[in-house]
Amino acid sequence: MFNFTSSAIDSISTEGDNINITFAGGREYSYTTEDVTKFTADLSDVITNEGSVGKFVNSMMKQNVLQTA
Repeated sequence: MFNFTSSAIDSISTEGDNINITFAGGREYSYTTEDVTKFTADLSDVITNEGSVGKFVNSMMKQNVLQTA
């Protein structure tokens, strides 16, 4: 689980090859990615640099890095 503040996303966690994202309002979705290590490293960079986690996740979805499980 990652520590961050976002108006769009409540939490992100990994479980094997799955990325579990809980959006504001309680909607939880499970995604797969080919490279969990890269995704988590990129997400950690966004959090460290105080970037927008919501924009990052949205971008990863649009680029098909995250795909619905």
